[in-house]
Amino acid sequence: MQAIVCAIALLSARCGDTSYPLPHDVIIHEIMTDPSPPVSLPEYEYIELMNRSSRQVQLQGWKLKGNGGSVTLPDFALEPGALVVVAPRRAASFYHPSIDAGSFFSLHNDEDLLSLESPTGRVIHAVAVNMRLYAGSFKSAGGWSLEMKDPSYPCAGITNWIFSSDPSGGTPGKPNSVASVIEAPPLPVLIRTTTPDSIRVRLHFSAPLDSASAAYPLAYNAGRTILGSTPEPPEFMTVLLRFADSLPPGAIFQVSTSGLKECSGQSIPSDNPVPYGRPMSPSGLVISEILPDPVVGADDFVEIYNNGPVPIAITDLRWTVQADDGSWKPPVPVVRRPYLLFPGEYLALHPAPAALCRQYACLGRLEAAPLPALGAEAGRLGLFTKEGILLDEASWNRARHAPELAVTKGVSFERLDFGASGLEAANWHSAASTAGYATPGYRNSHFMAVASGKEWCSLGPKVFRPGNNGQDDLAWINWNLPAPGFRLDVRIFDAAGRPVRHLAANISVGNTGRISWNGLGDNGLPVPNGPYAVRMAAWDGNGEQLLRKLALVLIRD
Repeated sequence: MQAIVCAIALLSARCGDTSYPLPHDVIIHEIMTDPSPPVSLPEYEYIELMNRSSRQVQLQGWKLKGNGGSVTLPDFALEPGALVVVAPRRAASFYHPSIDAGSFFSLHNDEDLLSLESPTGRVIHAVAVNMRLYAGSFKSAGGWSLEMKDPSYPCAGITNWIFSSDPSGGTPGKPNSVASVIEAPPLPVLIRTTTPDSIRVRLHFSAPLDSASAAYPLAYNAGRTILGSTPEPPEFMTVLLRFADSLPPGAIFQVSTSGLKECSGQSIPSDNPVPYGRPMSPSGLVISEILPDPVVGADDFVEIYNNGPVPIAITDLRWTVQADDGSWKPPVPVVRRPYLLFPGEYLALHPAPAALCRQYACLGRLEAAPLPALGAEAGRLGLFTKEGILLDEASWNRARHAPELAVTKGVSFERLDFGASGLEAANWHSAASTAGYATPGYRNSHFMAVASGKEWCSLGPKVFRPGNNGQDDLAWINWNLPAPGFRLDVRIFDAAGRPVRHLAANISVGNTGRISWNGLGDNGLPVPNGPYAVRMAAWDGNGEQLLRKLALVLIRD
C-alpha cells in the first residue's frame, strides 16, 4: 500500500522525493506587471506558468513569490507542455486555464524578483524583472505583458524576454506571440566580489549557476581556507564564501573557480581570478567622466575611478549637484546594492546600462543606479560619504568642449589627471571621436602616464594634432621635481616669440605632476599650425630655480 501511495505522490513531489520536480520543470512564462492603461486585456496583473517536463505536475502547495509578497497555489494538475494563468480571484474567471490565487500579491512595476518554489522550498524558477531596461518603448507605459521567447533557456535573462506583440497586449493561457529560437546565452563568469564582513566574501556571477555545483567549497580557490560556500536563492547568481580567518583591512587577494555548472547543468570553464578584500576609506575615489547632455531619448551617466591603493565600498556613498544659490540639492545613493571598487577600476553609473550600451561601446564596468539631474549647459557635482563628508567635486560647462566639435550633444567630458582638482576647467576634455565620444566604465580616451627620467620636465608627444580623435589630441607637459615646496610657471610661445598661452601662473605643485595643452590660446581660440616653445620655470622657497624650454609642433589636419 505504501508503494502505491508513493507512486501516486511522485506526481505531486511528495513522499520525500527531492529529485522531482527538477529546477525549470515548471517556469514563469509570461508576466503582466503593469496592466494599466489596458490595451484589450482585463486590467489585472497575472503570471503565466508552463510545464516544461514530460510529467504532470501537481501545483498544490507551490509558492509564487515576489518583492510584494507571496501566494500559495491551490490544487491544480498541470499537464506536460500546458500553460496556466495565476491571477487574483476577481480576475481568474477572465483567463483559461487559470488558478484562483485569492488576494494574490502586488507585482512591482519598476523592479521585481519573482520565484516559483515547490512545497519542499526548492526554487524551481526565478525571473528578475527590471522595467528600466525596456525604457524607450511605448509599451513600457503599461498594458503590455512581458513574454518569454524560448523556454529552452529559462535563465537566459533579459535576452529571452520582450513585450508581447499580440494586439490585445498579451497572450495569457495561449502560446506566446514572441515565441522564437534564441542563441544559447553566454556561460556565467565571475565578475566581481563584495565583502559583507571580515570572514565572508560574496561572489557575483553574470548568470545563474547550478546550485548543487556552487555549494561545493572545493570549486573555489581563494588562497585561504574556505569553511563553506552557500549559493544564494532564488537566482543563484551569487555565492557566499565563509573563511576560517578574518581578512586584514585593505589587503587584496584573488579568487577563481573551477568545476561549476550553469543553471541547466552545463559545465563552466575555469575562469580568470577576480580580486577580493576588505574595504577601507573611500578617500581615493574620484569622478572620472561625465555625460551631462545625452542624445535625445537617452540618459546622463557619471563614471567614478578608484585612484587609491585599497578597495573602496561605494554602497553608502551619495552624490548631488549644486543649486543656483550655491547650496547642495538633496543627495541620492551612488548605487542601489553593495559594490566594491578595487584600485585602478572604473565604474559607470547609469539608470539603464543596457540602453547606454546601445549608444556607446560597453567595454568596462557598468551599474544601474539613480543619478542626480545634471544640467546640460553647466553644473557642479559633489561626491559625499553617508556622514556628509565631501570626497570629490567635478564641474562642467558646454563651452569647454573641444573647438573642433560641431555638435556636443552625446559627447562626454573626461578627466585628464586624477590627481588634480575636478573643478579645474583645464582638467577636462571632450571624449575622442575614435572612442565613440564616451568611454563608460573603462579607461578614458585621453590618458597619459606621468613621464619619468633624469630631466626634471619633459613633453610628449612632441608633435600633437588637436582634432578630438583620440590620437595625440593633447600635448602633455610633465615635471618631476627634486623636492616638495616648488611653484611652477608654464608659458607657450609661437615661432616669433610671442606669448600665446599662459598654462600655469605661479602655482603650487607636488613633486610630480603634469598639465596639458589643447592648442587653444589665452583668448580661447585655436592657434595656427607651426612650431611652439614651452617655457618651464620652477622655484622653491630656498632660492633654487629650474628653467627649461621644450620644442613642440602643432598640426591640425
